[in-house]
Amino acid sequence: MGERRFCYRCMEKYDMNQHICPHCGFDDNSPHNPMYITPGTVLHDRYMVGIMLNYNGEGASYVGYDISTGCKILIKEYMPANFCTRVKNKSTISVNYNNLAKYKAFMAEFTELNRALAQLRNNSNINPVLDMFSESNTTYAVFEYINGQKILDYLKDNAGELSWEQVSKLFPPLFTTIGILHNAAIIHRAISPDTIYITSKGELKLSGFCISAVRTVDAGLEYELFKGYAAPEQYSANSSSRQGSWTDVYGLCALLYRALTGCMPVDSASRLKNDDLCEPAMLNKNIPAHVSKAIMDGMKLNSNERIQTITELVTRLFEQPVGQKSNVRPEKKVMPKSAPPVANENQGYTQYPQRPDFSGYQEQPQYYPPPPPSPLPPQRRPRQSEPEEYRYEKVSTVDKIKVPVIITILLLAILIILAVFIMRVFVPSEPPQDSFVSRNSSSLSENIVTDESSSNEISATEAKPDTQMPDLIGKFFSYTEKKYIDYFQFEAIYEYDDENEEDIITYQDIEPGTQVAQGCIVNVKVSKGKVGGNIPEYKDMTVAQYENELKKAGISNYSLVASSSLWGTPNTITQLQVDGKEVKAGTYYSNKDDKQLIIYYLPENAEVQTQPTYDPSYYVTTTYTGTNSIATTTVSGSANSTTTAVAVTTAPSVVTDPPEVTDPPPTTMTNPPATDPQPVWTDPPATIAPPENPGEVEEW
Repeated sequence: MGERRFCYRCMEKYDMNQHICPHCGFDDNSPHNPMYITPGTVLHDRYMVGIMLNYNGEGASYVGYDISTGCKILIKEYMPANFCTRVKNKSTISVNYNNLAKYKAFMAEFTELNRALAQLRNNSNINPVLDMFSESNTTYAVFEYINGQKILDYLKDNAGELSWEQVSKLFPPLFTTIGILHNAAIIHRAISPDTIYITSKGELKLSGFCISAVRTVDAGLEYELFKGYAAPEQYSANSSSRQGSWTDVYGLCALLYRALTGCMPVDSASRLKNDDLCEPAMLNKNIPAHVSKAIMDGMKLNSNERIQTITELVTRLFEQPVGQKSNVRPEKKVMPKSAPPVANENQGYTQYPQRPDFSGYQEQPQYYPPPPPSPLPPQRRPRQSEPEEYRYEKVSTVDKIKVPVIITILLLAILIILAVFIMRVFVPSEPPQDSFVSRNSSSLSENIVTDESSSNEISATEAKPDTQMPDLIGKFFSYTEKKYIDYFQFEAIYEYDDENEEDIITYQDIEPGTQVAQGCIVNVKVSKGKVGGNIPEYKDMTVAQYENELKKAGISNYSLVASSSLWGTPNTITQLQVDGKEVKAGTYYSNKDDKQLIIYYLPENAEVQTQPTYDPSYYVTTTYTGTNSIATTTVSGSANSTTTAVAVTTAPSVVTDPPEVTDPPPTTMTNPPATDPQPVWTDPPATIAPPENPGEVEEW
């Protein structure tokens, strides 16, 4: 058997002389997207990359092969296409410098998410993370390859739907797994038939984990939502649309809706306009009523009215419903009453009706002795525990009007207080006439502000601590502020720092792990970048390239000014100045300096005069042919050599001085100015052969 190679789709080996895999039919000549990794690339000296399976705003997923263990794997690469691109024919990623901060922030969240999943690798219902590593300017996560089919395909193979008995046996491990994820502060946000697999053993596997920005509209990355299964709050990045465990409850209930009814639920974005979602029991009468009601409560559009946790959802689904009364009562061997008692007004006692016949013969009517007369009014008889001497107290007239009078007085007091408040707010008061009164008024207002601030501090201190302060040091402030906008208020102080790059948090006044009240103020210090650096060389650079060099050098306090010069190359730097004085490359510049670095440049659309580059290596040779009025001029140099025949009146035989070369103007342009532009040499006419004894003069 000849040499064998891997199929980049199924990762099985086949003969090298074949181009189509006999196992899966993949053609190795199939083109691939150059934006993503070329199949056959080996990462981390261990993992061979196959074809790309899918991609989204976070990155791409590839089928792979672990050379060390000989197993098929899944490789996820962090590569947000909005912020970066791939170097041609390489696996290295090139990041747009303007988006570097966002690129790093989202990459940190990608790493944190997969690190948390790696700690749950013992859970059989989660696709485990096997390895993580950084390479080619990005981060990779290696997962176990799932040998199974999507639950969507499984439903299609089972007539499109499942019974509640099947669901109640198949889904409980998945419910437990999602609850464990929520306890670990992981929200999936993409529970759907496309992200859940079922293995040959009948186990459900949850996949499709992504950072939150990919599962939310307009959150900074290209979003990916599953229609019909995404919660309403995922369609907005506003702070009011908070996401949490209830977000996964919506997706899980939508999945149950699809599994039990065979119909995909109406998209939540459409339901916000017109909510016409049918209850599951209306589509499938075999669904228990309490299950149908729990699913609808888990898919409510208002997140506050929705079932909040997986535990509550499981309780609603599997707990026997209570409060339902049976219409059939057990038989009692007691004598039923045939009719209510009737009062006999003539005899003054109550007459009880005839008892029903149980013995087969008609019983003669019997009467029971009347109860003793009651000394109380007929509307109320005394209880057995009450003495017979008990009497109702008579209510006096004062007691009858006391309560209404008190209520009226309270209402009048409230109205008076409101009237005084409105007068003070809307009616302007007269300004104080005396300076002493003015001083007292100002001091009083200051005392009021202080009291309010102190009361705020007391309320914040006495508030119940319900939030744990995270560790913010080393994280990007712009991303952190958006992430915790619902929990804290940040007060940032920006300082230059040589040890940290721009937008990095270097200090927080509340220690990590401290229990604080939600909404408290957190004071942080944020790096503005390096203090300064040496000014880089700008020769042969465009304006954009030079700006990147300035940022690499740590110089951020600069301004670009269009130059009015007529000489040079468009879109290049012409001069550097600080406080009106020219500075050279290599000079140290501090961003704290009050005098800004001014960078003069030529715009791309500037109309400039170009001049051939002066080259002292070329020389002009003029040959005169005797007394004939013919002269031959030869221009020689490193670039070209031309010969031109010119007719002249006389043939002077003198040697002229070489042309004077003036110094270039005090700019950085390579082309020196001249009074008259040098002639542009064109293709010469046919050369006239000189006579045998020409006279020759060289001009330098």
